[in-house]
Amino acid sequence: MTAQRYDTKEIAHIEVYGRHHGKMVAKMKNISVSGAFFELAQSEYVPRQGDMLCVTVHLGTLKKSHIVHAQVVWNRGLGFGAQFVAKDELVAKMLLRTVS
Repeated sequence: MTAQRYDTKEIAHIEVYGRHHGKMVAKMKNISVSGAFFELAQSEYVPRQGDMLCVTVHLGTLKKSHIVHAQVVWNRGLGFGAQFVAKDELVAKMLLRTVS
């Protein structure tokens, strides 16, 4: 069953763990309890499947920011879907990547 998605236009700053591309600016186009779809305006690097992310979402109407961790599950053009990951799961996944 697919989680219900909600349209949004929030701005997010995205950092890809283990890559030195700096922070990328993206628009979060939709969100659900399990993940989100992001679209970059431009970038030299588009996160690819398996990349681990630190996403800072700027909630304009609340004047707050929220940080989440996620893993890219697909990408197409300048857009990509990411699944939210709990902090302890993030560490485990990153450790597995360094061992592999």
